[in-house]
Amino acid sequence: MESSKIGWTDHTWNPWWGCNKISEACKFCYIGQIMRRSGNEPFHGPKRTSDATWRKPVVWNRKTTATGSRPRVFTCSMSDFFHPAADAWRTAAWEMIRSCDQLDWLVLTKRPELIKEMLPADWGRGYPNVWLGVTVEEQRWLTRVDTLSRIPAALRFVSAEPLLKPLRFGRRIKNLDGVVTGCERAANTKRRSMELGWGRDIQHECEEASIPLFHKQYYQGSKLTFDGLIDGVVRQEWPNSYCR
Repeated sequence: MESSKIGWTDHTWNPWWGCNKISEACKFCYIGQIMRRSGNEPFHGPKRTSDATWRKPVVWNRKTTATGSRPRVFTCSMSDFFHPAADAWRTAAWEMIRSCDQLDWLVLTKRPELIKEMLPADWGRGYPNVWLGVTVEEQRWLTRVDTLSRIPAALRFVSAEPLLKPLRFGRRIKNLDGVVTGCERAANTKRRSMELGWGRDIQHECEEASIPLFHKQYYQGSKLTFDGLIDGVVRQEWPNSYCR
């Protein structure tokens, strides 16, 4: 999708759609609602998207020459890039990512244990235009950060969204280049609430370690708010790309 509504990215690119739920963050996943509207079953694993979708990054990459910008692309917002059922298409996806080197590709996963075996042969110390990230919705999933820290990458980040419980990174914060926080986005009768103090604790950890924090969204009553405020200060920062 061009001009994504997700605050921390410019575009989303989905070479495949569909996933399987594996942890608490997946309970009310938006993928289900979006895919069912188009008559698809969302949680029976991924399926390849159209050739037109696959060609979009080439257009975005070409536009950067005229604009001088360096857009961020959230990769697989409707699946997981490292889902094992997408093995048949991943090599071609890596080729697209490598060739569109004027874009910063944000690859977020809940399956970091699979990353190492699914990296391209020329990965080396990491493609300079790829940021690897993991979702950490509560303390017990901080093991994903440990796994991520062992993978060579230009930038590593955590998405603590939906933030479901208090989260303390401790020493792990120094292995990251950025953190995203945000509440669960779901119907009022379903969503699990995020307390402001949980976001404040993460903000303090990031500040002490000089790690950029992007506070994406929270509810004010029943209104979903995207202004990034924590205690009256906007907390929406991202690390600079190593490619810049």
